[in-house]
Amino acid sequence: MAPSAEQREIARLEARVAALEAALEERSHKLRLIQRSVCHRDFLLISRIACGLPPLPRGAYEPAFWHETSELAAADVEETLRDLWISVVPPRPVER
Repeated sequence: MAPSAEQREIARLEARVAALEAALEERSHKLRLIQRSVCHRDFLLISRIACGLPPLPRGAYEPAFWHETSELAAADVEETLRDLWISVVPPRPVER
């Protein structure tokens, strides 16, 4: 007995979903590898470009936008320290 048109359409859609899930898993794996080696801002730029989006403007790291102050913002400390440590001691690659 030959499959009906409805069964063929369901099989086609299931195959398409499986292919999309595999592509998403592969992309996620690649982005996680990149994330271990670059700073947060570079990771955002890379992931945006990989999706076909334009890069972000320079923003917080652009000296033209810096506002000089002697006050320390707690929100800046963790991200800055993380970026500094990653630049000195990159994380070990995770084996798959």
